[in-house]
Amino acid sequence: MRALDIAGISYQTKLTLVSKMSFPLLLTLLLLLISTSQGSASEHGKEPDLIEKSCAIIVGYEECVAILRSDPRSIKATKIKQLAYIILDLCIANATETLGEIPKLQEKYSKHDQIEEALRWCVTAYESAIKDYFRKAAEQLGKKSYREAQYSAHIGGALGTGCEQEFYFQAPEFSPLWPRNHDLAVLGLVAEGIVSLLRLNESSL
Repeated sequence: MRALDIAGISYQTKLTLVSKMSFPLLLTLLLLLISTSQGSASEHGKEPDLIEKSCAIIVGYEECVAILRSDPRSIKATKIKQLAYIILDLCIANATETLGEIPKLQEKYSKHDQIEEALRWCVTAYESAIKDYFRKAAEQLGKKSYREAQYSAHIGGALGTGCEQEFYFQAPEFSPLWPRNHDLAVLGLVAEGIVSLLRLNESSL
């Protein structure tokens, strides 16, 4: 993976700093990107299904439910591990779609050096999120390495936050990737939460 030297700090160095963030600190950063509210379907007189039961235990109940219900596979899921694979698929699809959009932004902002520089860093970040973290998390699920899979999902989502921070460093008044960085951060947070449930309840497999 190539290293990008941005603001005197290489991509590899920044990625290392992200990976070494304490969980509370990174969780706080991610929570700044989303507004969450905890809830339960039982409050509405309906027995919660697997999606609702799973999402009620992790951060971002409403976002978790909405994301999983957006994929028809989730409705048919009977195991938490199935939900974990689905959310990781959604993370990969989202990051891949963003990578496809970045070249258009690079062309649009080719005369804006700071924005273009941040976009270059984000290309590497999103490539890493897909290849080195979300896909690896799926592989780790297959090996029942749930702690490692949770960590991989954690860093994959954090790279969305890292991309957004890069615009803050380079062009603090403008981020053309804000909605997409927000989405990846939320997806990663939900993925991390769902995977964490497998560590707590391996009998659900």
